[in-house]
Amino acid sequence: MNGKIGGLVCMVVMGAALYARADSPPAASSETVITSDELEFLDNGARTVFTGHVVLTQEPNQLLADRMVKIKSTGNIEAEGHVHGTWKGDKGEKSIATGRNALYRPSEKITELWGNAKMTRWETAVDTRPVTVTADHFTAFDNDHTVYAKGHVHMEQKQGLRTWSDEAKYDQTAQTITLWGVTPVLVHWEDAKGSADFKSERAWLLVSPKRVKLIKDVHGHIIPAS
Repeated sequence: MNGKIGGLVCMVVMGAALYARADSPPAASSETVITSDELEFLDNGARTVFTGHVVLTQEPNQLLADRMVKIKSTGNIEAEGHVHGTWKGDKGEKSIATGRNALYRPSEKITELWGNAKMTRWETAVDTRPVTVTADHFTAFDNDHTVYAKGHVHMEQKQGLRTWSDEAKYDQTAQTITLWGVTPVLVHWEDAKGSADFKSERAWLLVSPKRVKLIKDVHGHIIPAS
């Protein structure tokens, strides 16, 4: 989950000036292109509505949805229905964000994702242990380089770390993840030496090198490998 702001950053391309034309021809990498089955201008252009197999592309980023609406007065872009965003980095890293709804507010550089929302991050092109996070709602603050997850936050890395919390914050600059909430934070860790389950009021994770710290009222147990 390093580089740009995880899977949500792929949707920031929506803030660029839209080269909006249904069934557009392939464009240069500097252009932002939207293709769709239908295109409709409403209220004298106050709203531009793209419907059916909507694909927004600005290489190497892409966003898919059933419907997108661009609001002229604010520049906001709303996406709904099978939202699927992909961002690829120049070092082979990749992030994918999926959900039912998304909103990008370009004036604030804030992106939101909700509705069965999930983010997955691969650190390299050959990474077989991506980090996956699900939550009720994600909010990415591009100016602060942070992502907030709220509601039933579950983070998992295959054959390693799993956490459960009410809320979480990823700080790209510090490369840290903070977990907290009204209910205790749960942390499960396993490796060749065994497994551990702990709970606490807060937890702090350093992304690289990986380090986990539980804070206040810590309880749990360790099971050695047999």
